[in-house]
Amino acid sequence: MGTYFDKLNSARVTAVLNVLGEAPFFYREDDVELFGFLRRNKAEFTRFYDELFGWELYVDARTARVFKERWHNRALRPSQHDVFDLSRRDECLAFLLLLEFHDRLLEQHNLAGDDAESPRFLFGELFDFARTRLAEERGGGAPGDDDVRRLLRGLWPTLERYRFVRAVPRDDGPGEEPLDAERVLYEALPALHHYDLRRLAPGALARALGAEAEAEAAIETEEAP
Repeated sequence: MGTYFDKLNSARVTAVLNVLGEAPFFYREDDVELFGFLRRNKAEFTRFYDELFGWELYVDARTARVFKERWHNRALRPSQHDVFDLSRRDECLAFLLLLEFHDRLLEQHNLAGDDAESPRFLFGELFDFARTRLAEERGGGAPGDDDVRRLLRGLWPTLERYRFVRAVPRDDGPGEEPLDAERVLYEALPALHHYDLRRLAPGALARALGAEAEAEAAIETEEAP
């Protein structure tokens, strides 16, 4: 490791390597000073990860992450990889809806994905957006309110675990009643910018729902007498 970081503070190098390996995303607000050290010495860390591991280091104004294109332990099944990797149909649809909603939030607040400020939203706002978008795309075949809530809530623990969203702490006064789920305030964290819909190509949600509708129609055809 010395050949890569000979001129750098070894304690800080060790700290950076640790935080990058402990979670998918290292945010500037996690440790402003350490994040600054990483940004100033990005070239050294990039070469280290590339030459020793074949990983890519990405750093922008608010977020740092490392990722790799392939897995080396072939004995592991995809479900055994501890990474953010959605595979179930409902999870993918919920995430696409969240990405569209996040894009609209940025426009409403006149923000870029790597701006210092993160937009906030009530869960109920996301629910209303998701219900409207699904109705636009599916018309009469759109899911009901309970199904939309279930769709979003099914993904929520994963989003919080991998730090795509987080609940904003609430200052509860004496005797304050808990908020219902749709009035909980959340912050959209910078990781969502790494999955910008514009990089997924326009119409990603429409294509996903279109493929789903075709699959359902094929099943109905097969089951018809």
